[in-house]
Amino acid sequence: MSECEQKNYQQKSEISRFIFLIVLTMGAFGVMGGGLVAPALPAISEAFGTPEEQIGLVLSIYTISAAISLPLIGYFIDSAGRRKVALFCLLLDGLAGLGSTMAASFPVLLIWRFFQGIGVAGLIPVAMTIISDCFAGKNRIRAMGFLTGTISIGAVIIPSLGGLLASVDWRLVFMVYGLSLILGAIFFFKLPETSPQLQKTSLNGLKVHIKSLGAALKRTDIVIILLQSFAVYFFLYTLVTFLPVMLHQYHDLGEIFSGISLSMQGFIAALLASRAGVFADIMSWKSRTFFGFCLIALAFILLPFWPQGSYLVLISMVIFGAGMGILNPTIYNRVTRLPPQNLKGSVISLFNTLKYIGMSLSPLVFSLLLLKFSMHSLFIMAGITAIIWAGSLLYYG
Repeated sequence: MSECEQKNYQQKSEISRFIFLIVLTMGAFGVMGGGLVAPALPAISEAFGTPEEQIGLVLSIYTISAAISLPLIGYFIDSAGRRKVALFCLLLDGLAGLGSTMAASFPVLLIWRFFQGIGVAGLIPVAMTIISDCFAGKNRIRAMGFLTGTISIGAVIIPSLGGLLASVDWRLVFMVYGLSLILGAIFFFKLPETSPQLQKTSLNGLKVHIKSLGAALKRTDIVIILLQSFAVYFFLYTLVTFLPVMLHQYHDLGEIFSGISLSMQGFIAALLASRAGVFADIMSWKSRTFFGFCLIALAFILLPFWPQGSYLVLISMVIFGAGMGILNPTIYNRVTRLPPQNLKGSVISLFNTLKYIGMSLSPLVFSLLLLKFSMHSLFIMAGITAIIWAGSLLYYG
């Protein structure tokens, strides 16, 4: 029996609160892969003499490696244990980050980033699985609210930190990843194994695991919650990608206001996520999910109608952030509740894989639509799509 089963986590001891804090910190580290590095791309391009059309590989190679490695990481979360996978991912993230500071060429930097993507990819799934192991009922959704709130705050603060460090030296950005090694040391000495049961890691065990996972994926409720992850991050990255463009072209507002706008939605999302337990007391998971997507739709549809050059666009950011703050804890909590105990890590990893796919496809899909439609039409189409998605949840969910 795991330590988490032996303790009553509804009345947490001081050590359990400390464990919860470092798990939240690991979740925040899970969003540093792209946001921290993105502001440093111009400096990296200049340092290596890399053309502008190639510098984006620093981000895409990380995303690709994360997406393709997550299913295998999920298997090891279930078979080797949460603690071992957490230590491996933190170690790989830290070493690859520090290795990037010593890259002698752009291809070498991309190699380090590929390995770093594998390390970063496992951090949020492990954090979600540990919370699922250690909390139950309303306490679990409250804990997931704190996790998603921490992730939202991290997504807001980390790009600013990256920009500040990159203004001094792009290598300082990658040195931040060395903090993962410190967190890994804390995990080694303080984190117990939280899985109540571990499978034997073997080739035959992997085959049995894949067969069991395939059977689980035939369940409609699991498929639906995986698709919710895709949809949430598809809509989020529609906003992240195209809002700055619209603010510049239509409102003549620059990068600073774009940053403030995106930060606004992040802070609102974090604020509401921290109150996830309150929403769970008054609304079912389906109602919360429906309401969250409706708020996202409303935010998109309002964007083209704000007066030109008006700061009222921030109202859309507040509405969008509210939708995210209600949605994220709801779907994060549900995906940890649905799968069998022996498949929890794998299903959560697939959940995060769909998240990466949504993040990647959104800019591509709407960039193609922009070839035929205006920016305002794009946001209205995004809003209508969100409404249709919310309606389908009521029918199929």
